[in-house]
Amino acid sequence: MKIKSLIVATFILSSSILFAQDFSIGFHDGISIYGINGSFDFKNFDKTEISNRIGHNTGIIVNLKAASFLSLQLEMNYEENGFNFKNHHGLTGVGYKGNFKTEYISIPLTTIFEIGKNIKYYCYVGINLRLLLKADNYTSVSSTSEPVALHIYDLSYDPTFLFNKSEFGGLVGLGIKIPLCEKVKLLIDSRYNFGITKAAKNTEFDYNANNWTTDTPDNFQKVHNRSLVLSLGISYCFKSRNKNGTTKLPSAT
Repeated sequence: MKIKSLIVATFILSSSILFAQDFSIGFHDGISIYGINGSFDFKNFDKTEISNRIGHNTGIIVNLKAASFLSLQLEMNYEENGFNFKNHHGLTGVGYKGNFKTEYISIPLTTIFEIGKNIKYYCYVGINLRLLLKADNYTSVSSTSEPVALHIYDLSYDPTFLFNKSEFGGLVGLGIKIPLCEKVKLLIDSRYNFGITKAAKNTEFDYNANNWTTDTPDNFQKVHNRSLVLSLGISYCFKSRNKNGTTKLPSAT
């Protein structure tokens, strides 16, 4: 119910400003350096090393100007999240490694504050709703059953059931708008996304040292997504107000 209410409120607010103020539409594309906050451990191991991954972030933008220095921006993006993990014991190579990769449709709503005349510098803050599309896992485990025999097991599996179907978060960002012509602007943008609700369900397992190679390789505790996104974009202004208050539509040329 909260998700539906957020979506309805977003579109009602966007529509009301759309008919009263200038607006522009654009797209952006860039890279996402993503990881998690929280803990993850393979069964019968501890001190798992978590590291970030690099993925893709792209989407469309609708920017609705409320004042010369203030605008509301609604987006619909494709985002990748997840993390790498590993744990090796000593010089034997015994341990595990792998990654989780999740894909989302995200709907950020941000308030943007701008300064500058020709080139605009801006900062923003907002909220973000993510809807899970897919989750993947790759895990390989190496162990020694004999003093000199190293065995590698593939324990990859479908972890979709472990992740929440939706996630609510926040974001902050900085950027620059550079005019390419009267209606078109180049966008250079950076933002930090952080999950407020958990990305994955907490899991509890009974560890069995005699059967660990056949167990599912996960133990999530209070896991939240986080990411740093760097992107380039283009926006096009579809209407503007002249000095006497009437609406001037862009010419066909």
